Amino acid sequence: MKIFCIGVLAGSLLSLFLPIVPPFLSVFFLVVLAALLMWRRYWFLAGIMAYFCCWIAQYNAYTHAQQRLFQHDGDLNGIIVSIPKQYPQYSQFILQLENTAAKGYRIQLNWPQPVPVLSQGQHWRLQAKLKPVAGSANPAGPNREAQGLLQDILAQGSVRHEIAPELLVQRTAWRQLLVRRIQHATANLNSAPLLHALALGERQFSPQLWQGVQQSGLAHLLAISGLHIGLVFGWGLWLLRLLPWPLCWLNWRQPVALCGALGMVLSYAWLAGFAIPTIRAAYALLILVLALLQYRRFSYSSYWLVLIASMLLVQPFFSLSKSFWLSLLAVALIFLWLWRWPAHRSDYWQKFKMFLLFHAGLTLFMAFLSVLLFGGSPALALISNILWLPWCSLLAIPLLFVSLLAELLSVPGSIWLWRLTDMVFWPLLQWLQWSASQASWWALPDFPWWLLAALCIMCMLFILAYQHWYGVLALTLLVPLLSVLLRPPQWQLHLIDVGQGLAVLMQYGQRGLLYDAGPRFGDYSATAAQVLPYLRQRGITRLDALILSHDDSDHTGDWALLQQYFPQTTIYTDITDINGAKSCNQLPADFLGAQLRVLQQGHYSRKNDQSCVVLLEIHGWQVLLPGDIGQSVELALLTRYPELTADVLVLAHHGSSSSSHLAFLHQLAPKLALNSASLYNRHQHPAQQVQQRLQLLGIPLHNTAHSGAIVLNIGPKSLALRQYRDQRIPYWLQKPVGNAETLLTTR
Repeated sequence: MKIFCIGVLAGSLLSLFLPIVPPFLSVFFLVVLAALLMWRRYWFLAGIMAYFCCWIAQYNAYTHAQQRLFQHDGDLNGIIVSIPKQYPQYSQFILQLENTAAKGYRIQLNWPQPVPVLSQGQHWRLQAKLKPVAGSANPAGPNREAQGLLQDILAQGSVRHEIAPELLVQRTAWRQLLVRRIQHATANLNSAPLLHALALGERQFSPQLWQGVQQSGLAHLLAISGLHIGLVFGWGLWLLRLLPWPLCWLNWRQPVALCGALGMVLSYAWLAGFAIPTIRAAYALLILVLALLQYRRFSYSSYWLVLIASMLLVQPFFSLSKSFWLSLLAVALIFLWLWRWPAHRSDYWQKFKMFLLFHAGLTLFMAFLSVLLFGGSPALALISNILWLPWCSLLAIPLLFVSLLAELLSVPGSIWLWRLTDMVFWPLLQWLQWSASQASWWALPDFPWWLLAALCIMCMLFILAYQHWYGVLALTLLVPLLSVLLRPPQWQLHLIDVGQGLAVLMQYGQRGLLYDAGPRFGDYSATAAQVLPYLRQRGITRLDALILSHDDSDHTGDWALLQQYFPQTTIYTDITDINGAKSCNQLPADFLGAQLRVLQQGHYSRKNDQSCVVLLEIHGWQVLLPGDIGQSVELALLTRYPELTADVLVLAHHGSSSSSHLAFLHQLAPKLALNSASLYNRHQHPAQQVQQRLQLLGIPLHNTAHSGAIVLNIGPKSLALRQYRDQRIPYWLQKPVGNAETLLTTR
């Protein structure tokens, strides 16, 4: 059994590196092959084939349902299965399809104003403008396509009002009623956002509070996951064992307590909306309870392997989630701890010390994994987890559960319990608000994966065998590997994938210059969601300059947030509303050896034409950043600078047909054109006319919509380009557009 489970695990890891998903017909061949391998007792290969069967079958079912959905021209019939989120311009919810060819799958919809009263459980027939699930692709950002597969979401879109939506069944789900009741009871409490997140799984934090959650490294604590599910199970099991049960002489106490605790877990997971982490944790406890009810004893390794294999066979797309692997490795560390230091009878002081030591070790390990998986970790993560994990595990969260139960049972005086809970959560709220103003971040250097793997292996060998000769050998082998750390920094241009907006980072070591801050539309800020995490991941500790090309929300973004995290930043812009900013013509001519030249700013009636146009020269290579200027300004630049050329051009106005004049492109003669636009954008940028002009002149185009974040390494003699979508795992989900690294030109 262990070998089979290891095979399933190996199959899931192998699938991440395949370029395509095999066709559905291969499932029949794999089923026969898996059965044959099991008959011949080749358990490892049988496990690989079993995972491949489940993976291929589920992926093809998803894509087939997606194709049928788009054939129905946006005609939807379904039930709202999430708590609708209210925003000033729209409401957002998840619709589960009914009576359609894609029955059972889901759609994420925005309902623009005016919005009727929406609630979970309502059954609607409506028209919607749909597009496939897609999002920005940056090293520090989420994988929206993978999330869509995990959550069975086929598409995203917005409700259309041309045909009036029809409410077929007016029904409000019990969960919606309970959520409203709890939100009403906690409305006046200072820590209400934290209570809602931990009691209901509804995280509607303010931007400042969300930044505090990220900066403190406590996001896992404020999202219902294995920790909270485990606490419910543990506290529930302890309480049920204390109760005097009839027929206890029939040895029913243990099964009743186990089933009762599992029932509490499932109830809590239901109240939390059956989010993916809660489903995984509840499933793990279900396997444990079934094993205990059958009086079967598993070793720690056996339980861990059976848990992984069964999860991956039931839902193969779990392998796409970084949090899945993070959780499994955390469970492995807990099992290793219990195996190495089994529980013994001791006084409470010794147990408390072991508890603190365990939390410190687990926090260090999780911080290390976060750096590897997410490219960095908040500097406050270690102290935050050491302080607040015990506080929440032993006091705050149990008290929250008591208050929640009292509210659901309508116990008199439950409001006082909520107030007491609010007092207990108040110190955590203060910590989060203080953390929001801290900008410290530990970033993983931009090393090749093989170097990181070698460093980890050598360090583990030294720790495990530092008293033996091969431990000392591992330490000496670290020296040539660490020499890579001493190599001088290289200039890099980063075109961050911010969707329909612009953010260009010029990086040299840990310092940077940012041209535009990405878009901000309503409550969504690409500056907070994409740009700031990208700067952290790249290890930027000093942002010397922020250039805001012109006054447009898809370029200015949330510039104040960047100024908050990088207070030494100087803002250069001609926008009059920004206090303390310097004019674009005050931009320094030299930045760490790179030459900067402002070609034009202002003096035009159209807002886009007022863009600050900047020409950078690095090692003799010229990069032109034109903002959103139109063709009239482009032609004026040609008149003013008849010798103007550029090796790299970021297309003006996201590749709009109103920019990129043929004469302008011809004179610049760039070796490479870059464009920043979102996939499936309503403006259809870059325009077909612009693409035809670039093709006519033989200028290669790379667009963030298809490439994700683009990194251009600028050397003295060469330019080398990398596209993040070509590097992101799993490969079969990315639809690569070229080589992971392309040498553009040398001289």
